[in-house]
Amino acid sequence: ARFPPDDRSIPLFSASELAPTYFDGATSAVLGCPHYARGCKLRHPNSGRLYTCRLCCEQEREMPMKDQDSPLDRYEVTQILCMKCGALQPVGEKCCNPKCETGGKPFAKWYCKICHLYDDSPTKKIYHCPFCNVCRAGRGLGIDYRHCMRCNACVSLSEKHTREHSCIPQRLQGNCPICHESMFQSTEPLRGLECGHVMHLSCFSMYLRGGQWTCPLCKKSVEDMSEYFAMLDAAVRMQPMPAAYAGTMSNIYCQDCGKTGTAPYHFVGIKCGTCGSYNTRELGRGEGRM
Repeated sequence: ARFPPDDRSIPLFSASELAPTYFDGATSAVLGCPHYARGCKLRHPNSGRLYTCRLCCEQEREMPMKDQDSPLDRYEVTQILCMKCGALQPVGEKCCNPKCETGGKPFAKWYCKICHLYDDSPTKKIYHCPFCNVCRAGRGLGIDYRHCMRCNACVSLSEKHTREHSCIPQRLQGNCPICHESMFQSTEPLRGLECGHVMHLSCFSMYLRGGQWTCPLCKKSVEDMSEYFAMLDAAVRMQPMPAAYAGTMSNIYCQDCGKTGTAPYHFVGIKCGTCGSYNTRELGRGEGRM
């Protein structure tokens, strides 16, 4: 957007800014963008440009441009543009133009007056967490999520997640240990590890495909490895050590339970005598008990 030199109260938008964008791409039946279905655009609080959502702004910021915008602060947005009638107006749930063809219908099924998030997806459930101060996917606090004050993150109330939740202070405030992108406001699904650390689900899948099964931060097993460890048990039984190594013992540190001790050396893996994990580090090696 630009302002005429003689009247800075009247913004001038480019044709591309004013043109409607669509959630469903070439079908052009649902207004929005690839990220959200919605009937309005957000006006950047600093530059005055129009973007369908803050993620669209981020995408343009990544493109080589001479005039790059600052990140779009969703909380500071004060104006929106209706993509049906083109009326620029204060941020709100529905178009304030009485002649708009929307007929008073909301811009989206979900509207948050704090985050200024609009989403018209018919199946997506969204709630606003007052502690995270962002909108998250889910039915709501006390329904399918709770907010862990120590982690400063929303945690699933499902039996499995409640039983296995490991508290790590400010767990979502950092970046993904794989791609190093921010996780707190990420729209990508996140994957919590057994140790409590978190990474993007897509990064987790890629990490496992690379043959890794320990947390890149604390080195604990990323998930329940009991089946894999049972396979290693079978491999150890089927491949006895040569006579020269039959009495060799290793001094080990278990990265899963944090215990140190001694265990029989084997080239397949060295099993922790305390928790049964093969996620161990060899600290030393010798004959007999060390």
